[in-house]
Amino acid sequence: MQQFEVVVDFGGIVVFDDKGLQAYFGNIAEGDNLYRRFTTTDDGDKVVEQGIVIPIIGVNDSSYRVSVRMAGEPSIVPDELIIVRNASFPLRVTDRLIIADLAVFLEWYPEEGWQRIDIAPGCYAVAVNGFRKVENNVVVDFGFEIVLTPADALPPMSASLQQNMQVLELPG
Repeated sequence: MQQFEVVVDFGGIVVFDDKGLQAYFGNIAEGDNLYRRFTTTDDGDKVVEQGIVIPIIGVNDSSYRVSVRMAGEPSIVPDELIIVRNASFPLRVTDRLIIADLAVFLEWYPEEGWQRIDIAPGCYAVAVNGFRKVENNVVVDFGFEIVLTPADALPPMSASLQQNMQVLELPG
C-alpha cells in the first residue's frame, strides 16, 4: 500500500497513465489545456473508458489523504468510515501511474505536481472509496482509498462520472 497527500485547488484528483495520455493525444505541448478538451469534446469520456484517466471530481479544495492498495491487501480505512464507493474504473498502466490535482490538466507541465504511484504495468479494475471521520460534529479525517484489482484485459467501465464523491460535507 502507498499513501499520498494530494492538495486539491481545482475541485478534483486525477490518477493517470502519462504515456497513455500522450499516446492518446499524439503530442501534448507544455501549457496545453487538456481540461478544456476533456470538458468540451468527448475526449474526457474516452480517456476514462480507455483506462487512461481515473477522475475523482467535484470535491472541495483541501488536502486529501489518499491510499492506494491492491485488492486483498488490508485497508487502513475502517469500513464504517467509507461514505461513498465508485467502481469500477478501467485502468491500463503502460509505464507509470501518476496522482495529482485536477489542475495539472489546466496547463500541461510534465512532472509538475505529479506524484508517482508504484505499480506494475498491466490492466486493472479500480474502485474509489471516499471516507470521512466525524468527531463532535467536526470532520477530523477524510480522503480516498483507491483499490486496484489486476485483470487479464481492460475491464469495462461501470463507475459513474456523476457520482457525488464529496467527503468533506457533514451529513445533513
